Amino acid sequence: MLKQNQDPFGNACLSYLNGNRNLEIEVLCNITESDVIPVDYLFRTFDEMPKVEQEALELCHGKTLVIGAGAGCHSLWLQEKGLSVDSIDTSGGAVDTMLQFGIQNVEQIDFYNVNETKKYDTIISLMNGIGIAQDLKGLPLFLSKCKALLNKNGQLLIDSTDINYLIEEEEVEYQTTDNYIGEVEYKMLFENAESDWFKWLYIDSNKLTQIASNEKLNTTIITKGGDFNFLARLTLK
Repeated sequence: MLKQNQDPFGNACLSYLNGNRNLEIEVLCNITESDVIPVDYLFRTFDEMPKVEQEALELCHGKTLVIGAGAGCHSLWLQEKGLSVDSIDTSGGAVDTMLQFGIQNVEQIDFYNVNETKKYDTIISLMNGIGIAQDLKGLPLFLSKCKALLNKNGQLLIDSTDINYLIEEEEVEYQTTDNYIGEVEYKMLFENAESDWFKWLYIDSNKLTQIASNEKLNTTIITKGGDFNFLARLTLK
């Protein structure tokens, strides 16, 4: 699990809880210019969430697993709606943050280590949540793990972004013919903490549908946002 000096995300969340405002997490990317995540965005209310997230939360039902729960804004809303929710994250600071908010059933664990005797009606991962697959090669493994954790009539709710627009708008610094455009690497920094470089996947809806079908999953695109992002619902065939 992440040590404190490797956990900029968690450290930023805890600093925000301690009363520090106007904080930002710096995000380095291997294909575009660096960017920032305003820490207060991690604590957004339902009304402050984008449409894709709102619709995803409203579709949740039954026993629900929130992957990469972060500061817990999605878990908190679901819990307040009366759902039974398990929330997981690899960040110790994020887990501590959720516990301070009174979010129940929180665990610091890698998604791939979740015990498969547990079964869920809904698995949800937002903020380009499909990124946890890391790359196209890892997507079948991610989907297989989700299938192992889903009840027969369960659902996976996940969002992503088609970043092919970066080529059209000439925002990428370089392109390769070997890699899918959505295979990206990031590093996060906050104060004296920095993460290692990590892989993150963005995928277009057609490719997701194709790969999910190969894994015996049906894909329904629920909604599309204004920033080339979309919400997908995957169910067992």
